[in-house]
Amino acid sequence: MKKSLLTFFTITAFVIVGLSQEKEYKMYEMMYIKPKTDKLKELGDAMASHNKKYHNEGPYKASVWMANTGPHTGEWVWVMGPCTFTQLDSRPESKEHTEDWMSSVMPYVEEISEGEYWKMDDKVSYSPEGSFSGKEIWTVYDIKTMEMYRFNALLEKVVEVYKQKNYPNYFEVYRTQFSSPSGRDVAIGFGFKNYAFFDKEDTFWKDYEGVHGEGSKWKFFEEYRDIVISTYDEVSEYVPELSGGTE
Repeated sequence: MKKSLLTFFTITAFVIVGLSQEKEYKMYEMMYIKPKTDKLKELGDAMASHNKKYHNEGPYKASVWMANTGPHTGEWVWVMGPCTFTQLDSRPESKEHTEDWMSSVMPYVEEISEGEYWKMDDKVSYSPEGSFSGKEIWTVYDIKTMEMYRFNALLEKVVEVYKQKNYPNYFEVYRTQFSSPSGRDVAIGFGFKNYAFFDKEDTFWKDYEGVHGEGSKWKFFEEYRDIVISTYDEVSEYVPELSGGTE
């Protein structure tokens, strides 16, 4: 048992050191904000003012999204970044900033939840130029313990299809940086330009087999079934008038 624990802590320390040495990456801080239903206008005015004054550019730029489906339907998603952990040490924390948030924004907030940090995995992401559309689907995955390496292998196969077929939509993979009991381990963002997209024929699995061979999708499904505990989708839209700066 002692040897096993020593091995575990050695691996954990190695991972932490590796993360601390990684300088170039994109990470976002995010949280869900549940507005008081009778104070939507007041919260909107306060949020817009705060973000445009304190979160208007650079690594501290804030964007606000509206969750239209999923467990957070009707809530706002406040996102800051992209930034690094080092840049977080210089985030806006002046007395004026804190007082503005506490006195102008929070009185109209019912609840804040899921405060998280998500780092983009460039190796399995696909972001063609001009693919930002302001509409996206987030699929959140709960992965079985010690099975992430198998999930990563599936992601590599998926992103290869995106690259070979030159899809216009982005496929961005984010990993949570701190564990929690929520089961939100990986989040994949998929952009789409309009809702008519969902009325079009889905050819992904046909394309997948065109890239990886006939019958490959069934092997994918078998692996997926063994390593993924659960998922859910969240369709959200960017709200520029509440955000700082522009996308």
